[in-house]
Amino acid sequence: MELLPTVEVQWTLKLLRTIEQQQQDLDYETVRGKQIIRALLKEVGVKFAKGYIYKMLKGVANEARRRSLLINPNGSTPLSSAYGDVNGMFPSLTGWEQTKGILMRHIANAEIHLGEILFGRELLSHV
Repeated sequence: MELLPTVEVQWTLKLLRTIEQQQQDLDYETVRGKQIIRALLKEVGVKFAKGYIYKMLKGVANEARRRSLLINPNGSTPLSSAYGDVNGMFPSLTGWEQTKGILMRHIANAEIHLGEILFGRELLSHV
């Protein structure tokens, strides 16, 4: 992200702030049976993600997987392997609320990171 043009960093930060405001706070039944990335997209009210936003959502999915908050496609076993295999990750009844918390933390951290990039660029432009 540090190498992207300032306009793109600003756009991504604006999108993150919009996503934060649009969070749906969906219950498990709404996302049940959806692949984790689809569930997270639905949670933040976005139909498609790419670039930085997609990487952030994938990071959320992988953290939830590492914490055994996701299940495999048959719906019965926690999924704790296959790093990055977002096709095999589904929200679990017991882990969905925690997964939403992870999502909000990742969004907040991303906003801070992008804000720091913009602040640094602003400082450099005045030197």
